[in-house]
Amino acid sequence: MSRSGFVTMSAVAMLTAVAVLTTASPAAAQVPVGDFYFFDRSDVGTRRASITTLAEESHVTGAGGLTWSCEDGERRLIVSSTYLGRSMRASVRWAFDGEEPGDSESWILRRTGMAVIAPAEVETQFTRRALGSKEVVLDLSDYEYRRHTYTFTLAGLAEALAMLQCGVGAGPS
Repeated sequence: MSRSGFVTMSAVAMLTAVAVLTTASPAAAQVPVGDFYFFDRSDVGTRRASITTLAEESHVTGAGGLTWSCEDGERRLIVSSTYLGRSMRASVRWAFDGEEPGDSESWILRRTGMAVIAPAEVETQFTRRALGSKEVVLDLSDYEYRRHTYTFTLAGLAEALAMLQCGVGAGPS
């Protein structure tokens, strides 16, 4: 291919990329909602969205994220953390608005070992409690039985959950 043909094809590719980026929906960007950020990562045929807030203690390290996600109507509650291990599950305790933490629960550990996913019944109960609260403290136990504690403020949660459009935060069913 000639040099001029290459330049022309590169220019066309560049203009196409610019057109795609400038016509993208505003929801594709990060949108602040109270203490949360809404992300829409949908693509053709797949609806993916999430809301995330960071722990007060961990803005620099990236650990300590509280996320509700929705992919094609399925909802999940995910807590990112420092490395917890390689087992299938991790121990989690939580408390709202200064109450004492409840009993340890077994949550699913992601393959990376750096996040846990709440079982569906826990997600439902946790979400209902979170909607009526100002903050939540989550306490996760790693493979050496060390505790990792994260405090999350919950301002704007109801509005952020409504943006997910997968039934999260819709109240009791």
